[in-house]
Amino acid sequence: MSLRNLGTQWRALSPRRLFNRLVGILQLRLGNSRLYGYPAKITIESGNICNLRCPLCPTGQNDPSAKKGLMPFETYKKVVDELGGYLYLIKLYNWGEPLLNPELVPMIKYAVSKGIIVKISTNLDVEMDADRVKKLLRSGVHKIYVSCNGASEETYPVYHVGGNFKRVMDNMRLLAAIRSELHSPTDIVWLFHVSRHNEHEIEVAGEMAAELGITLEVEGISPDMGKEIFETVEEAVERDGEWLPDGPEYKIGKKKKKGRFPCNLLWTETVINWDGSVLPCCAVYSEKYAFGNILESPSFREIWNGECYQAARKEVLSRENGSWTICRVCKKTGFLHD
Repeated sequence: MSLRNLGTQWRALSPRRLFNRLVGILQLRLGNSRLYGYPAKITIESGNICNLRCPLCPTGQNDPSAKKGLMPFETYKKVVDELGGYLYLIKLYNWGEPLLNPELVPMIKYAVSKGIIVKISTNLDVEMDADRVKKLLRSGVHKIYVSCNGASEETYPVYHVGGNFKRVMDNMRLLAAIRSELHSPTDIVWLFHVSRHNEHEIEVAGEMAAELGITLEVEGISPDMGKEIFETVEEAVERDGEWLPDGPEYKIGKKKKKGRFPCNLLWTETVINWDGSVLPCCAVYSEKYAFGNILESPSFREIWNGECYQAARKEVLSRENGSWTICRVCKKTGFLHD
């Protein structure tokens, strides 16, 4: 993280936001199911449409269980206007390619104007030119993750089906060069998910990232992301074993949870999909599991403390509750295996 971005992050913690974060942490530790604060972080899905067909992503699989579309600016503005004073971070991406939303830059600017940190994650496998890159960097976006699971023309399209490795690298090079030209504080991170097909390229990717002047972040690849909640780690490995790397440091498996509860997301953050559906976390794909919809409720607070959210929190706390939520399934299968 650049020093200028570090300063931005500190400025995002206004007294109200800092107090809101502390209230959320306190209520988590107390095991409250009805909350007085708001989420401190939020994922807002700019759209769930993508230009690639990645095989372990439900969007790439063209899974029909979620409606497809792009979030209109007015829907986004409604969210930011209600929650913006409490949020320190917006992740403006989820199940699609954010650069396909023509209102992405105005969305970023609107949140940044309110002192909120904004991050996006992109495959960067789209047509880019200097003018478009400058507009993106001048929007004030705090961090850009570039998801690129390969360091050669041979490995890249194995996962990023339909993609163009040369275009991605040219765009990363352009992004890095214009960032330098503009003295932009935006962090650029090459996100490299390790699979059996690209495991041998980790070192090469590191060298390429260093040459570009950007950061390389290496993570193990996830099994089918649309099915994670509904299955155990053993079931996921059995089906998707051909994708999983051999290196033990990148293998999926059960890990010891930190803290009192195995999941704290229901107290600290939320997800709003492009159509206004409110979901408990970014691992839930379809709106049929939504806890409510901001376009159908008088306020987000009514959903945040509504029947579904309170039942889900009680589920995590192993307390009696009368409503079924998707969190019950996730708990049963191992809280996303870690």
